[in-house]
Amino acid sequence: MLVSIITPVFNMSGTLRRAHESVLRQTGRWEQILIDDGSTDSTPQVMAELGRDPRVVCVRTENRGTGAAHNTGLDLASGDFVAFLDADDEYLPNHLSSHLAAVAEHPEVDIFWGGLEVVADSPDDLLAPDVEAGFGFLSVHDCVTQGTLFVRRRVFETFRFEENRAVCWHDYDFVRRAESRFRVMRLYEPTYRYYRNTAASTVDRQKATWPIEDPAGRVPVY
Repeated sequence: MLVSIITPVFNMSGTLRRAHESVLRQTGRWEQILIDDGSTDSTPQVMAELGRDPRVVCVRTENRGTGAAHNTGLDLASGDFVAFLDADDEYLPNHLSSHLAAVAEHPEVDIFWGGLEVVADSPDDLLAPDVEAGFGFLSVHDCVTQGTLFVRRRVFETFRFEENRAVCWHDYDFVRRAESRFRVMRLYEPTYRYYRNTAASTVDRQKATWPIEDPAGRVPVY
């Protein structure tokens, strides 16, 4: 069974090799689709190096944002399942095999998510805005994280990622819409290494302005 791994890249030349090496440690059949979203650093040179592997597809586009980059990757994917890997994160060696085992055990499920090993410098790195509540924070372990998604490719015939840059939580937004038509299951075994101690991310930028309390007076969850 072929798994298509989509990796959007924007100015991540310093960590892209590390991410790719974690794919090389996987068992089973895979292809990795690297989407350079208009990088201005040495990312194109790194991608040219990695693209010598026939299992790696490299595409460069203008800067259009995360959602558009993922959708470009989906247009090129040929696997039965689609997985995702951020250019500054890593798969643990059993990431793909663990998900394929879950597929075999739960053939009725279309979308799997979950299972993080978080690298953080402070307790604050372990918190993310509670998008569903609209205020307060929750553990990143309880968030839908893009890199942990493992999805039957046919799901994307109905739902794609939002390309509007105003939508910050592309992973959560996708699962929220897709679960109306497809079965979703959370996994708990940590197989994805999520680096929260890197340069400011979307999560960090949103936390800076996120409301701690709801106007209705509800208590935030920590």
